[in-house]
Amino acid sequence: MLKRLYLWLPLLAWIGLVQASDTSDIEKKIAEIMPGITIESIQPLDNTGLFEAIINGEIIYFSKDARYVFQGDVIELEKRQNITELKRVELRKQALASADEADMIIYEPKKTEHTLTVFTDIDCGYCRKLHHQMAEYNALGIRIRYMAFPRTGIDSESYNKAVNVWCAKDRKQAMTDAKDGKEVTSESCNAPIKAQYELGRRLGVTGTPALFLENGEMLPGYVPPSRLKEILEQQALADS
Repeated sequence: MLKRLYLWLPLLAWIGLVQASDTSDIEKKIAEIMPGITIESIQPLDNTGLFEAIINGEIIYFSKDARYVFQGDVIELEKRQNITELKRVELRKQALASADEADMIIYEPKKTEHTLTVFTDIDCGYCRKLHHQMAEYNALGIRIRYMAFPRTGIDSESYNKAVNVWCAKDRKQAMTDAKDGKEVTSESCNAPIKAQYELGRRLGVTGTPALFLENGEMLPGYVPPSRLKEILEQQALADS
């Protein structure tokens, strides 16, 4: 057995060097063809002959010679797995885990069983419905972390409302007041609204509320407290 292993080691090392060289070559070609982009990572996609690149937060596939680019989901038919979606979920998980909670508005239960990250808009009707049930979510052990996603974009009325909420001395009360349609005014501050909005777009948020589980899975839209609890419990079992 050991002899066989030693025979394989040089071959494995050679394969690793070839892949490293291929990756370096294609990265160089992509940079030449698409100047100004940020290639966050690039690696061979199993033995498909494709290379999976993360560029400006998006998953893009290239042929080995970088002549062809593929945008869309790659499905492994035998296992019925969406390879691209699995990667998206992992990227979301990493991005949300590294986000600074000091920039969020967090509603804590007495005992946290699950943490949910919610991209919210001040004027969104279902966002307001979710907020008005905050006590019910918390009572079920669901910790909610708010991040801002003004649907009308940067420098819009909704954007300015979010800035006033995040700049308030009491962010939680300001959020409740704003969700109730009350005007909230605050002194200017370095609010993280633009950064959170851009993060939301990068994670695939197109509407609000957008709910993200700890594993990176996204639930688009409002989910009632009891139903959300069921989903979180089922997901926890699946991940265990």
